[in-house]
Amino acid sequence: MNNKLIDLKNRIQGPVYSVMTPFLKNEEIDFLSLENSLQRIYDGGGRIFYVMGYNSRFSELSWEEIRLLNSFVTQKVKAIDSNNIMIVADPLHCSTKVSIEFARHAQEIGADLISIINREKFYSEEQIYRHYKMIADAVDIGILVHEMPFLNGYGGPVVNWPISLLDRVVDIPNVIAVKEDAKDDSFSKQVIEKIKDRAAIIISGGGKRQWLQFAEVGCQSWLNGIGVFDPRLASKFWEYYQAGNKEAYMRIINEIEVPFFEKGVKKYGWHLTIKAAMEALGVIHRYERMPLMELGAEEAMDVKRLIESLPVDEVVSQ
Repeated sequence: MNNKLIDLKNRIQGPVYSVMTPFLKNEEIDFLSLENSLQRIYDGGGRIFYVMGYNSRFSELSWEEIRLLNSFVTQKVKAIDSNNIMIVADPLHCSTKVSIEFARHAQEIGADLISIINREKFYSEEQIYRHYKMIADAVDIGILVHEMPFLNGYGGPVVNWPISLLDRVVDIPNVIAVKEDAKDDSFSKQVIEKIKDRAAIIISGGGKRQWLQFAEVGCQSWLNGIGVFDPRLASKFWEYYQAGNKEAYMRIINEIEVPFFEKGVKKYGWHLTIKAAMEALGVIHRYERMPLMELGAEEAMDVKRLIESLPVDEVVSQ
């Protein structure tokens, strides 16, 4: 791993801001709202941006739109501040050849990392290792492994990555980060303990409450939850955590994160609730592209009332 990639790996700490793809009522991508939301993330303290398959709605986009989205966000984020870290991604379901094409495109547009996911059925460790090795050999850009349970090629339930496989993959020279997305606490701890000295680890799912327990065993970063609707919440949480101000950062969890998930996400699901929350704050519309359907007017109003009840300004200015 060269010095540039080592420096990049070491800079992936604290909150990572996933980019929500907004749509217009006619289902076209709302690039104006997208640009404004990127500036809002930066103004709220965000410095690591992630165009990520699920929050960024790759299942509803064509491959050409994914390339356009990767390029647009990278250009805008780097124009705001060239020191921002920009992570883009490949399609959720595609061949290794297509992933290589997206990795090369990511390098051409000036992104810092390409997030690579594998949603093909899992049959062997060698299959997955070769996938990542072939991509890494084709580019110089940093690679983030989007590690989530595999579809089981032999039938039955999904399967977590074998630790031995992840151990091999992170030894590929330009693999510098892992998005740990198993949502299995015991497994996540095994992953962190195994690779924390070789890759930056971004934990996903469970919010800041989850990240706190994993920070103790070496997890450097987390994918934002409530920081998506108000970026200040994540950057202030990180600031309070680094300062050892437990009372302040626990207020963000107890008074913002817990109510949002308990009274919003549990009722309506993450993907629809977060867009309704952003609409309530005037950031983007909650519109989706079929086959996703946005929350109805009554449900969206329920989310709006929830957002208005949260003491956001108070906890970020304490």
